[in-house]
Amino acid sequence: MEKKVTTHIVKGLIIGLVIFALSTILQVFNIQDKWVQWAILALFMAAIVWADISFSNDMDSNVTYGNVFVHGFKTTTIVTLISIAGFLLIYLIMPEIKDKALLIARTEMEKDPKNTEDMIDTAMKMVDKFFLAFGIGGTLLSYMFFGAIASLIGAAIAKKNPQTGMPQNM
Repeated sequence: MEKKVTTHIVKGLIIGLVIFALSTILQVFNIQDKWVQWAILALFMAAIVWADISFSNDMDSNVTYGNVFVHGFKTTTIVTLISIAGFLLIYLIMPEIKDKALLIARTEMEKDPKNTEDMIDTAMKMVDKFFLAFGIGGTLLSYMFFGAIASLIGAAIAKKNPQTGMPQNM
């Protein structure tokens, strides 16, 4: 009986939906500490490493470093798309998130004595105007960057014992 390989799409959907659920819960309960954001990012990276190792195990280690990396990066892409869709959904359902984010940004800027009130106001107007673009761009860049790193780590950790005659496209 042939072993069934879980695709990157299924893994990406599972990881993306778990991260979306956690992020939504944190938004609803107004938990916005930096360490929580880093914890979610660490969870995401650990899940991508798991996806790589799982892929190698599903393939009975008959994989190369490149095969495993590509699987992890494809999984990352699915998670990133779900995260962007989730950001847009939360933005549409709870538009007050924008105001909360602007307030947090203003508070952080006011902590630096080098920032004048005029500088802060100018920056806040720009962030307000481009909030959606910054949110989507930030999500895209951060998830793809850290996902690529996690894919590299996962590909390095996963057991690899490619056999001759192995198909090149997986």
